[in-house]
Parts: sequence; structure tokens; C-alpha cells
Amino acid sequence: MWNATLWTLIACASLCTAGSILVPPYQCRMWRVDSDELRRRRLMVAVLKNNTRTPEGDPAVEGPSPDAHLVG
Repeated sequence: MWNATLWTLIACASLCTAGSILVPPYQCRMWRVDSDELRRRRLMVAVLKNNTRTPEGDPAVEGPSPDAHLVG
């Protein structure tokens, strides 16, 4: 009985180890989606910044970038 339990444990550990090496983590699959979303956000901010004017007709006051926390 002990021998069968040991071999089952070794087989499960081996499969989990092989699976963790061969299957990319969840973050890797989301990387492209996240980068596309960040690119769309930066484009939207640039378009809004170019099209926004104060009532006096001057360009909008420059403030901190909405993506400033993402740099670093």
C-alpha cells in the first residue's frame, strides 16, 4: 500500500512540474491584451488632450499624466 501511494505522489508531482514548465502562466497570456488596452488608453488621452480647450480658447492646462503611475 505504501509503495503505491509513494508512486502516485511521485507521478502527480512530476505531472505538476511538467505542466508548470510547459504551460505559460496566466499573466503571459494577458500581456498582449494589457498592452493593447494601454495603447488604446494613451491614444484616447492624446485625442482628448488635443481636442480639449478652456473657455478662453487656450489649450487645456497640462497636468500629471494619467499613465504616470504606470511608468517605472
